[in-house]
Amino acid sequence: MTEDQEIVNLHDCPPKPALMIGAAVSFVLTLFPLSYALCCLPLVIGGFVATATYISKYSIRIELKVGMKVAILSCMAGFGTSTFLYDIFWVAFNYRIGLNWYLELLSSLADSAPESSRDQLLESIDLLKSQKIGIGVVVQQGLTVIVTSGIGGAIGGAVASSLFKKGSLAQ
Repeated sequence: MTEDQEIVNLHDCPPKPALMIGAAVSFVLTLFPLSYALCCLPLVIGGFVATATYISKYSIRIELKVGMKVAILSCMAGFGTSTFLYDIFWVAFNYRIGLNWYLELLSSLADSAPESSRDQLLESIDLLKSQKIGIGVVVQQGLTVIVTSGIGGAIGGAVASSLFKKGSLAQ
């Protein structure tokens, strides 16, 4: 068997189903209040699921950059959607998903903080409570979605691409 026959055309393997599954996982995991404390871990999981789904659906091996691209795009879609839903609740009902849990976490940190930084942390908590949505907040959220999806998705996609190496190479 020649090497050319072992290579699968990447264009014959559309990533849309894997993107949707990874985006759904990222969406659900970033809605939970604990995702504030876990940083990029929900996106690493979502990106891993997207790339693993893509690889297993077509039984292919993919280059690292392809796996990372699938993962990053799925994370951006899922996290972007959950951020959009968060903003809809904020504007429509003046309710921020998970804010109370996050404020309790910060308050407990303030209780155990040294006196010199406690006042500053309590000021930050009060500022967070009174914050209104505006263009600055939306820009900050957009940048957060891009950066954390890039980091988390790249890690998840790289891990999945590295772990699943069976099948024909797709290029």
